[in-house]
Amino acid sequence: MDVLSAPRTAPPLHDLLGVSFVFNSPIAALAWDRDFACFGLQDGAVAMLRAHWDGAPELAPRPGGGIHIIPASGPPAPPAIFGLHKGQVTGLGADPLGGIVSGGTDGVFQRLIDGEIQTIDTRARKRVAAVAAGRGGRRAFAVGRDVDIKGPEGRRISLPAAVTALAYDPSGLHLAIGFAGGVSLEACGIRTAPRLDLEGAVTALAWREDGTAVAAAYAGGVAVRDRTEASWEFVEGLAGTPTSIGFLTNRTLLIAGAGFLQHWRPKTMAGTYPGLRGPLTCHPRRDIFAAADAAGQIILRRAGMPDAMILREPGPAPVFIAFAPDGQALAFAAEDGEAGTMKVPDLLFRTGTGRSSL
Repeated sequence: MDVLSAPRTAPPLHDLLGVSFVFNSPIAALAWDRDFACFGLQDGAVAMLRAHWDGAPELAPRPGGGIHIIPASGPPAPPAIFGLHKGQVTGLGADPLGGIVSGGTDGVFQRLIDGEIQTIDTRARKRVAAVAAGRGGRRAFAVGRDVDIKGPEGRRISLPAAVTALAYDPSGLHLAIGFAGGVSLEACGIRTAPRLDLEGAVTALAWREDGTAVAAAYAGGVAVRDRTEASWEFVEGLAGTPTSIGFLTNRTLLIAGAGFLQHWRPKTMAGTYPGLRGPLTCHPRRDIFAAADAAGQIILRRAGMPDAMILREPGPAPVFIAFAPDGQALAFAAEDGEAGTMKVPDLLFRTGTGRSSL
């Protein structure tokens, strides 16, 4: 059994294995490009922080049991900053082919890869509301009630109202579109897309790791659809308005808001994780997640277990949290403009029945 815990006297993991910088502009978006955490700023720039660098501190097994820290032998590299937009960055998305896609209030849809800025499309004097990228070079962006899909099967989709969220499934063949009043599931080669009417705008979308289910959060709750089923299931018993959702690898759905974090599985009521709140992020390979608390800490938890580890000390409230694609690092952004990364190596989650230590 994986064990995730640390002595209460241990400092936050970010103090041991992390780095952060404070930017003068508020942070509006976060996405990962391989080992680089990319932060979209309200001034139109994207700042990239590397989670691993030459001379970074490391964890290593301790002879006789336990783990210890190998101190840093070199400083972290400063952020790499790219001016992508003339106006606020409104959305970032990881591109499976490498790099990230971005949208801004300037109406420009771009891709940033290896320091090169590639303009994909432009809608003059329009605001890009959401962006996404899927496998096979599929990329999508939303302006108003329209979604433009680039790459194979490129087309424009018009929704009944303004689009608010986009998310490709892991295969890149299915695109979930959230809008003011519902959600639509578009698929390559299928003309008729299943849609669900909802009260209010969809604020977040999440696909299960295997792509067999999708969840949509809106002001009134969360709707979940298994793609093999014809109907949606609605999550009951939420403590507030959901703002952040994600699936664990065991298919549990986590739902968080301004003052709560709950977990749900099909045909059950939503249980609670007392003291935790959004934002949240789920590990891509393990049944663990990270979320904020009322003091501004970031806490690492294992699903269904009381074990916990403090990742970041109390401070200004986190606004974004995201694991790296391989789960070996975590990035966060706070409301005061702080952006940081920290290593979260697999060595922290050893097999055994004892308690791990730092």
